Amino acid sequence: MPLADFLTLTRIPLGGVFVVLAARPIAALVVLAAAGLSDVLDGWVARRQRGAGDARPHRGDWLDPLCDKLFMGAVMVGLYLAHRPPAIWLLLTISRELLQLASLAVYKAVPRLRRVRYDYSANALGKATTIAQFLTTAAFLVQPAVAPALAATSAVLGGVAVAVYIARLSGLAGE
Repeated sequence: MPLADFLTLTRIPLGGVFVVLAARPIAALVVLAAAGLSDVLDGWVARRQRGAGDARPHRGDWLDPLCDKLFMGAVMVGLYLAHRPPAIWLLLTISRELLQLASLAVYKAVPRLRRVRYDYSANALGKATTIAQFLTTAAFLVQPAVAPALAATSAVLGGVAVAVYIARLSGLAGE
């Protein structure tokens, strides 16, 4: 297994650890930081391995978004169980993931769309959304009063990021 895939997969158990530690803000922040580090490093390692001629296939195009969604889902469960914020704030925080899942369902349901490759490759808005989600999570843990504004920011960035993904698909579908 390529190192980049291993780093990506670490977010799945980190999500479980977060659920267990969500009531302990400092420990939960350490888990969040470890997940953020794995998210940064997996892409960096994948680019270095590809540049070095590593022939092993990296599954980052689908594995990274999947692990991100599983991790963020676990984080939202942990936050809810430990701190009981209004569910709407949590849903706003992960609105990108929810919108991506909905758009993927449409993609799979429409035969014409299935003929083109769905491009979830990283973009600046997606990265900004991830940062906003991590900041929102940190706020839920240590400064809940600012969490709603950050959750709204995550939702706006996430919605625009998904619009970019859909626009990419629309551009491909027209060709």
